Amino acid sequence: MKIDPIVKDILNELKFNPAECLWEKHGATCMKHRYIEIAGQNKGVVINSLDEVEKNSAEGVVAIKCTASLGKSKVITYGEATPKNNKNSYPYAMAEKRAVDRAILKLIGIHGFVYSDDEVNEPMLIETTHPVPKLHIATNQEKIDDIYIATKLEVIENNKDNKNSIALRSDLENLKTRMFKVKLKNGTKWDEFKKTKQYSKYVSLENQHKPKRS
Repeated sequence: MKIDPIVKDILNELKFNPAECLWEKHGATCMKHRYIEIAGQNKGVVINSLDEVEKNSAEGVVAIKCTASLGKSKVITYGEATPKNNKNSYPYAMAEKRAVDRAILKLIGIHGFVYSDDEVNEPMLIETTHPVPKLHIATNQEKIDDIYIATKLEVIENNKDNKNSIALRSDLENLKTRMFKVKLKNGTKWDEFKKTKQYSKYVSLENQHKPKRS
């Protein structure tokens, strides 16, 4: 696999082994999801917001807008999931994953040389610059209902990439942060969630992957 010198420099800085974190897919160089998340954490990437800009649950169409920053740099990018580029049953989780992965790769300076695994499933990605989609803008407040939370927890629990504890804890924290942002009459969505049966699954996953003390 031929690796661009720019990518080599970034991988050396992150202390990543190219043979472990990169692979070829459809003629493109891809980075595994768990390594993208670790790269974002190590470099200090901040996910400022994740907003639904398109959804059609019946058709399995979802688009997520991700705003992220690294120091003074800021990007706005999108992740899309449709039946044309997504075969699993979790279009919301896939759209979010694509948006976040793309934002991290852009901010650390290797997007275009390296793509996320799931991103390469999107048609015409390698041949053209990814356009900003013409989408309906949703309300500012994220809509996170109980079905979304249950689905997200199931995705986190069953995602093979989350065998890495750092990645799993990151996904759990991201879900918690999103629930905190949803304001309800009696507190936040997180406060409401703590009273549900699903909260025990969240705590169980969190306890299984607590950082090990030296």
